Amino acid sequence: MNTDELEQVAFSKTYNDKMPDELISSQEEKGDTSVYFSKVMDILSKHNMAEKQEKLWANDFSYLKIKEDAWMWHFLKIMDGKYGMVLDSDYILDYSSCLANSELFGIFNFRKGKEFSLEYRKVSMEDFQTQMKELADVFPLVEQFETERNQIFYEYDGDAIYCYQEGYVWKLSGYSRNIINEYMQMYALLMSFTSLKEGKYADNFVLKYIYLLEKHALQYLYKGIDLRKESALSLCEKYQDFLDVVTVSIDNFRYYEIFDLDYYIAKRKKSYAKTEYIPLSIINKEDWFFQGTFSLGVLGDYTTGALEFFTEIFKSVELKISEKKELLLKIVEEKEQECLEKKDYIKDQLFFSYFKNCFANSKFYFHQDRWIDFLKVEKLSLQEVTVEALELWMEEQMRILSLITPESIYDSEEWKKFVGYIDPLAFQTKIRPSYLTITPMFLVVECEMFHQRKTYIITENYELVEWNSQHF
Repeated sequence: MNTDELEQVAFSKTYNDKMPDELISSQEEKGDTSVYFSKVMDILSKHNMAEKQEKLWANDFSYLKIKEDAWMWHFLKIMDGKYGMVLDSDYILDYSSCLANSELFGIFNFRKGKEFSLEYRKVSMEDFQTQMKELADVFPLVEQFETERNQIFYEYDGDAIYCYQEGYVWKLSGYSRNIINEYMQMYALLMSFTSLKEGKYADNFVLKYIYLLEKHALQYLYKGIDLRKESALSLCEKYQDFLDVVTVSIDNFRYYEIFDLDYYIAKRKKSYAKTEYIPLSIINKEDWFFQGTFSLGVLGDYTTGALEFFTEIFKSVELKISEKKELLLKIVEEKEQECLEKKDYIKDQLFFSYFKNCFANSKFYFHQDRWIDFLKVEKLSLQEVTVEALELWMEEQMRILSLITPESIYDSEEWKKFVGYIDPLAFQTKIRPSYLTITPMFLVVECEMFHQRKTYIITENYELVEWNSQHF
């Protein structure tokens, strides 16, 4: 069989499972798809998925708005939403500064005429105490105290405020001790650090304490009383007979969270993958595989992968190695081009495969998988984009979609409208490509999606099937 004939057979078999197969062993002559799928476990066993990268910690920025009053804070949900902090809304947050925050260290920058920096680092108590002793040899110690919530504060003149809590040391710099309001707001920011429950302050007492500290700190300093060192209970008792609208609202949960749309739009657009294109090439060592950029649209770009079941090409004695590589490269490039032509169809299948599992518990998945990162929130027809309003909107969308049969969902107006609210490039950032195997009949796509390992089969008809060995 000459090169032209072999290429014709290879291309025909790649896209037509009914044609007699000269490229694989005789037991697979009939082009039975189940025979091919039976080989998937062998394919998967040949390599392991890439090790998980260090997970970056998600941060969320919104506003806590007091009902019936003008008082408002920035609400920082940090460390994957485990903890929260509040900062006066007059400050401007630098959203991009925290995109690389991880479990071990991170930073938040903000400004109000000048730059402020809040950094954290995971350390032991022993290391923290050692660091404080070393700083005391260089800078004069001006503050050292511990709060009733086990927050340990150190401040050094000419350096920064340090706070140790929950196994982390926090360093806040950029403030001036001569600007009393600003100085107290920096301490209030650190003192507001507390655990969250379902994305909310579990204890309103903390919010009430921070409000009273910010509002009355200057007044009490003139009297020689430092409210930073007052217990929360003591401070709240001082004002229990003089409650204003804000404290009443806090006591009665009369506040709500408004999404910071500027943050989510900026973050979404900055998250788009910036993959450098690498030309495809074919490599032959112990096995045949490709290297280069093989794009699968929303499933991401794969830079390496195996070639399987092209047996007659691999074992041909008539073809030179260079001819085999050229022929296989044509097959790979053609397959990539056809996948890109079908990328919208593949995308819709992936979306449906994911969202159908969320119909019954959309609120849980909305927060766990951070849908806010890929939703076009600016397009939602909501009077005010609060957390509660968006949760209700999403639950209603899931309810509507759950009533549509899978066979007709892609052509339904409801599905098309819902998909229009999803930014595919931002959704793609939730998928980390790992490995791709190309065969004449299907592709095996291995990736990590929402931090879970996934394997998908893309058939010759570009049907997307999530791999489950029990199904085949």
